[in-house]
Formats: sequence, C-alpha cells, structure tokens
Amino acid sequence: MKRRHMYLIALAMLSAAAVVNAEPTIGVFFDTAGQHAQLVAEPGTVQTGYVLINNSDMMVGGAAFKLETEGGFMIVGETWANGILFGTLLTGAEIGLYTALPQFGTDPAVICTIQIFGTEMVINSHLTIVNDPDYATPVVANNNAILFPATGLVSSVTLRNTPEIGVFFDAAATQLSAVYNGGFDEFHPAWICVRNAEMMVGGAAFKLNLDPRILLVSATPANGLIIGNPLSGVEMGLYTNLPVFGTEPGILYTLLFSTLNNQMIDATLSITNHPSYDTPKVADNNAVMWNADGLTSFLTIPVATEEMSWGQVKSLY
Repeated sequence: MKRRHMYLIALAMLSAAAVVNAEPTIGVFFDTAGQHAQLVAEPGTVQTGYVLINNSDMMVGGAAFKLETEGGFMIVGETWANGILFGTLLTGAEIGLYTALPQFGTDPAVICTIQIFGTEMVINSHLTIVNDPDYATPVVANNNAILFPATGLVSSVTLRNTPEIGVFFDAAATQLSAVYNGGFDEFHPAWICVRNAEMMVGGAAFKLNLDPRILLVSATPANGLIIGNPLSGVEMGLYTNLPVFGTEPGILYTLLFSTLNNQMIDATLSITNHPSYDTPKVADNNAVMWNADGLTSFLTIPVATEEMSWGQVKSLY
C-alpha cells in the first residue's frame, strides 16, 4: 500500500510539472506550419489566415480568446474546428472541441481558419490575440478540461499593389511592345520604369535579359549609387526618391538599343531577379524592400537595311 501511495505522489508531481511547463501560444499565421505571421498581398484579393495553437504539448480540448485588429480590412469568414462555439473571433470566442486536437512539438493545431479581404492599401495593420472578456488571459484547455493561460501573438497585414519593373518604349511606361525598322544606323530608345508601386521609390534591384539579336548601346541610370549593370544585375540606391503613384511611373534607366541588321518578331526584353534576390525588388523611401513583378517586352523589326556595295548604289541611278 505504501509503494502504491508513492506511485500516486510521483504521478501527481509529474502532472504538476506538466501544468507548470505548458506555455501555449495562440496567433494568426498565414501558413499552417506557423512560419509566416506577416501577410503581404494585393488589395481586392481574398487571403487565408489560420489561428494556430502551439507550444502546448497536449491534446487540445478547447480554447478561449479574442482577435483585435487595427483595421483597414475585413474578416469575411471564420471556420472553426468542430465543437461547441460561443461568440465570435472579433467579440471573443470560447470553443469546446468534440475531438481533441494533438499539438506536440512544433506541429501547431489549427483552431480556426479565417478569410481576409480589403480594397484599400493598408500597411502593417496588426492582428493581436487577446483574452476573451470572460478570462484574464487567452486560455487553452487540454482534453481533461484543465485550463492553461496562453500567450497571444501579434501578426500583421499589408495590402498594397505589387510594383512592376519593365522595359517600356515610352517614358510614360505604357508601351511594352514596339515595331521599328532595323539597320546599322537605326537606334531605338527605351526606358526601364517602375510603375504601380504607390510609394516613394528609393531604389531597386533587377536584371535585364535581352534577345541575343538586340544590342544594348547605352544605359543611363537615375542619379544614385549604382552597383552592377542591367545585363548582369544591378542594385540601385537613388539619391532622390521617385514618386510612383497612380499612373505616374519612375524612370530607373534610359536605354538605347540597336538591332544591327537583324530581323525579328516579338523578340523579348525581360526584367528578372538580380542574382542576389529571389524576385525583382523595389525599395521605398524607408529602405524597405518589396517584391516586384518583372515584365516582358517585345520588339519587332520587320525590315532590316541590307548592306550594299558602292557598285550596287551606283546601279540605282
């Protein structure tokens, strides 16, 4: 009997230790693995977020918490794990699950899935998990209905247009294709521009890929610190920020091309990522780097000027 009593004391101590060590977190993430707590998306799109419970090391039987947001967007849908639900995410919710969710190690449990929608630009609007009004802190319950205080995490939503960098055949950045006559004495102007950024542009990083029949004669950058060149990859830090709002573009480079004596149909001029980055980049006036879309332009030379000997020229008269 004494030995059994000692086992019970040991089990009680282990249970107490488990209670002490459980420090659950509840947060909004934009992947089910709990790696991305910052959303960057374009206005007018519906994005999915997940309310995840992590760091609990238990069979999760329920939870109580509330989501506070700084606004600028709407929560247009919330889908909860199967259980008895009181309240809503934005007013405070308590849920008791019909089937406990395993949460052990670094594998989080999805307690709620949400949809986010906004039509206006929003920069770094915070989403914070706080306590349900009936509790002092966010709480997580195990499958024995024992409540554990949890830490509410902070996430953020940024809705903004994705900047575009492209080679344009007009300085207003409206023409992505052109048809010119060729020849050794013909030169074709173009501009590398940023558009659709809705920011003061302070820099960029990108690379220009050209059809081999197109020769880059000159490339004059905007005033700034220039590392590299467009054909190998260039990083630009501008001395004067470029206002890129609405339909107003920002000119990064003024170019001059020659196609020599080549003919071509829809030869491509593409903006891609600088070798040091995964996408083309645009920096704002606070040096925050944003992903950009690299555009592809097309050049057609239907007629090339043929080389002629002096005898051929004289025969025309």
